[in-house]
Amino acid sequence: MLANTCTWTYRGDECGYHGPAVADEYDQPTSDITKDKCSKCLSGCKFRNNVGNFGGFLSINKLSQ
Repeated sequence: MLANTCTWTYRGDECGYHGPAVADEYDQPTSDITKDKCSKCLSGCKFRNNVGNFGGFLSINKLSQ
């Protein structure tokens, strides 16, 4: 299990995002669909208003403290 990394395939069934190009893998804004990639971080989901489908386990970090 990964706390801060999403394991879903970007634009796949689990991810659920099918909207326009938003950002590249470094969360830099883009409207170019060929450069549109997910950072695999929660911030990538926030850019796409898709936080509900984030595939990481954010609470794991809190359990180990």
